[in-house]
Amino acid sequence: MGVSSNQKYREMSFLNYSNSVSKMNKKSIRPVTILTGFLGSGKTTFLNALLKSQPTTRFAIIENEIGQLNIDSILLSKSYGQLIALQDGCLCCTLNDELYGSLELLHKEQESFDQLLIECTGLAIPSNIIEPFTLHPIFKNYFPLQRIICMVDAVLVEDQIKDRDEVLRQITASDVIIINKTTEVHPNYLTHLFNELSTINPFATILYATSKTEYPFEAIEKVKYKKKNSSFSFLKSINSNSSKIIGGLPFAQQHLTDISTRAYSFEEEFNFIHLFLALNKLVGKYADKIYRMKGICYKTGENKKVILQTVGSRVDMDYGNNWELEESKCNTLVFIGKELDKLNIEVIFKQILAGKQ
Repeated sequence: MGVSSNQKYREMSFLNYSNSVSKMNKKSIRPVTILTGFLGSGKTTFLNALLKSQPTTRFAIIENEIGQLNIDSILLSKSYGQLIALQDGCLCCTLNDELYGSLELLHKEQESFDQLLIECTGLAIPSNIIEPFTLHPIFKNYFPLQRIICMVDAVLVEDQIKDRDEVLRQITASDVIIINKTTEVHPNYLTHLFNELSTINPFATILYATSKTEYPFEAIEKVKYKKKNSSFSFLKSINSNSSKIIGGLPFAQQHLTDISTRAYSFEEEFNFIHLFLALNKLVGKYADKIYRMKGICYKTGENKKVILQTVGSRVDMDYGNNWELEESKCNTLVFIGKELDKLNIEVIFKQILAGKQ
């Protein structure tokens, strides 16, 4: 039996990894943008407009479609450096190994393009696609994740959220949400939809497409996957003088979905090894309940904030900005998902702080 690309890269020795990273330079880096959104949300139209808006940028594109005939790749503008069509399967499951193989190929041909764009099939779950760009010891350096963009259909998205779990996962995984087909609904409804999407994913920047060819590209460029701490501006009212759960941010209209947001704040310092292991176990066990988590923590003797985030069952831990002089150091972790109050999340954190995990 052959060894898959995914398995091969996972099993690379530390020596190979060290040699690869040591030979890296900034000229080898190719930022990655992942484009997601449910079927018919307008991804390919957006992608063509993006290519047209940056005529001097050479893009490599990984185009994924379910089915043996990839219509989307046929509809794409020819103003790109390279196109790799992965079809008859979904990147987040059956084609995951092919994604690793494609990245290996693109790395060898890095001189032919400046940035990488990945257009996912409308049924893809982004959390299963971002692994090479955030966790893989080599690819995350050569292909750093720049942002995840989610297209939503203003006319259909509320119904899609109720009917399809993939839509919720696409929205909650994203850094930018673009409300598309805005001319087909009443302006008052757009305000309502903006508020609903803000509640589903308080971390995302939500923007409007004004037409089929006009998108806020300048605003999109300012949003990065490794966000600044302003992402947590809605938590500024948290009192860090006590360990407590901050209630909800639930939906104003529960008929839409039972998704909710919960924020937990702790003054005590975590053991980060125990915290990382516990989070891995938590999101692995409840991947169907926890859609996303972001956290800001402190470490004694370290002035930089420790940034934690998960998309799906993967945990990422990295340093962020420095703590400001006027800021009170505390640990704040925010979860987005379903039935969060039944998962005993606060109990797990308190057990870690008490040294019981």
